Amino acid sequence: MKALAIRHVKIEHLGMLESVLKELGFEFEYLDTAEGQTLKRPLEDYNLLIVLGGYMGAYEENIFPFLSYEYRIIERALSLATPILGICLGAQMLAKVLGARVYRGEKGKEIGWLKVYKRAHHPFFEDFPDELTVFQWHGDTFELPRGAVRVYSSEKYENQAFVYEKAVGLQFHIEVDKEMVLEWAKHYQDELKQEGISFEHLEGYKGSENVILLKELIGKLCLC
Repeated sequence: MKALAIRHVKIEHLGMLESVLKELGFEFEYLDTAEGQTLKRPLEDYNLLIVLGGYMGAYEENIFPFLSYEYRIIERALSLATPILGICLGAQMLAKVLGARVYRGEKGKEIGWLKVYKRAHHPFFEDFPDELTVFQWHGDTFELPRGAVRVYSSEKYENQAFVYEKAVGLQFHIEVDKEMVLEWAKHYQDELKQEGISFEHLEGYKGSENVILLKELIGKLCLC
């Protein structure tokens, strides 16, 4: 099996998803569209499409033209019924392709370890707890696409996880490991200062159990 991961920023990679994919028997490769890369083989050759996060806005195709190319890939994957996992920006892009509005969040940014709460049950998330601690780093949000199931919400933003047929959108970063959190904090330190968030706010890694949930989610998504 083959997985394709669209990556917007080198430090926002698959993280714990790499080991999960290997355990499930996947080979994976990155598509760095921001660097001008395009598909090396037909999308039909892949069994899973993952669209990762980034600092871009899902509505900023005029600033980041490569996003338009990604939208065509997502649309094609949906038409092929290829399983899709969108994370943060990837979830927003998935929502946009499905006709939902993506916009600047009116309640401010979510950055750090925060709780999300299960709002509905879905087979993909059967083993997920009613309350989950996840890593967040976003300022944009989106409306729920028509026909999608809202699975998780946070105190600020109601659309944190959704399912549409064989596509899953996660606003939060369930994939991050400890090293990624530290690297992001260093790389985006100016944003943290602007938001008045201290480095200590991000310390104390709380995602150790999430790798198990990731494996459950990917396994069910790709076997449905």
